[in-house]
Amino acid sequence: MSRKVEITVGLFMVIVICSILFLCFRVTDATTFTNNSTYRVYAVFDNIGGLKARSPIKIGGVVIGRVADISLVPYSPTNTDSFKSYVTIDIGSQYDHIPSSSSLSIKTSGLLGEQFLDVALGIDNSVINDIDADDALDSGIESQEAVVKIPPYFQENFVVHNTKSALVLEDLIGQIVYSLGSGSRDSKDSKANSSENTNQPAKTEN
Repeated sequence: MSRKVEITVGLFMVIVICSILFLCFRVTDATTFTNNSTYRVYAVFDNIGGLKARSPIKIGGVVIGRVADISLVPYSPTNTDSFKSYVTIDIGSQYDHIPSSSSLSIKTSGLLGEQFLDVALGIDNSVINDIDADDALDSGIESQEAVVKIPPYFQENFVVHNTKSALVLEDLIGQIVYSLGSGSRDSKDSKANSSENTNQPAKTEN
């Protein structure tokens, strides 16, 4: 009888462990974009907050890629005292019509959930170039001079500069506390000044 109980408990533990492993792989989505072809783009941020490698990048809540790497690079070759966060992103090759004027922002799932990259789709650059060309012709400028050499869509090695940094909760709380504290001090100072003015004797005229 005890032997049968041991076997039953062992099988139950194996099933539990397998279920936990399955859920872990399901939640992290470890196989996503590993077997499919991707193209690599880069994004420059002032502050990435808690963004990490393997964090998802989404459009409308749908995962289209993953953060491959995060590094710190100088703001420019001539300014090595200032640094920016350089985020490497792998995007599924089927999502190859994301306008290059789109912006990236770092958002949080829920109040304290994981951080991810959200894509706000911009205007198709081919439309912008057509408008620029028409305006240039009206102004007597050659259309080729007016069209900026920017690819219409995200592509391999494209760098996104139109980004919005992460909202750091600690900084936001600090700003609120500081504003409340300064408001309280101003209120106390105004009350003290008004009481001093009230206590001063009134001047009498001769």
